[in-house]
Amino acid sequence: MDYKKESLIKLLKLVEEISKQPGYEWFRNELELIFVNKSTNINNSVIDDIYEYCIKLIIKDHAEKFYSDFKISGIKEKLVNDFIRMEKFRREDNFEDFCLAAYQQLESIVNILITDPNLVEYIQNNKDFSALLKYDSATNSFIRKSSMTISKLIFSQIDEAKIFGYLNQPFSNWFFTNKFKAVLFYYYFNKEIKTNTDQFNRIYKIGNFLYQGRNLNHRGAPQSQFQQDVIDDLLPNQHKYYFKFLGFLEDFITTVNKHI
Repeated sequence: MDYKKESLIKLLKLVEEISKQPGYEWFRNELELIFVNKSTNINNSVIDDIYEYCIKLIIKDHAEKFYSDFKISGIKEKLVNDFIRMEKFRREDNFEDFCLAAYQQLESIVNILITDPNLVEYIQNNKDFSALLKYDSATNSFIRKSSMTISKLIFSQIDEAKIFGYLNQPFSNWFFTNKFKAVLFYYYFNKEIKTNTDQFNRIYKIGNFLYQGRNLNHRGAPQSQFQQDVIDDLLPNQHKYYFKFLGFLEDFITTVNKHI
């Protein structure tokens, strides 16, 4: 492989910057072991190895900083490792595994939050309350006034008997899509969806698309028409969904973290 002069200069600056940072003395020592011997042949393979090693350090640093202030400490190490895997797959243009690693971060957070006793108690006690706050000109304030109840928001338009069945079992047994909606309502929107469900549906949709992207790793089961339609949209537009999913993940995690 031929290397452009500009790229090599950037690589040298990157190596120099990393080697000077506190805590990376070992990295500087490794470089000295490689290059201190004047007879060492600096070939393309060595440069590739150094470059890849630097990239791995940068991705690890990004992952740790991204989750540095995340409040659920018990899953932070797993989230960091999944973030590193996600970025690795993105660099390799491995869309299916990228979706899996990105989804696993979302799944870990949702599965922890859905067991929060405060969330469980709130939804069980307020399942028939309006999920929407609508502006009331008479009082100049937002009031709960809509036929869209909290239970219907989470479970869509299924009958009352099924809703009762869901709410009287451990929330952790729900389908992921229902758990995701509950966490969105309680944490992302902080129990206050104003005017209409457009924003809620938009965020849910991109999260559900990521879920379907994760399912690309589990081929074999029959696909519903909806699932097939999503896949038909995802696969030809992978270059766009890399960024859509990254943006969604950052927004979801940052916003939810504020209300934990």
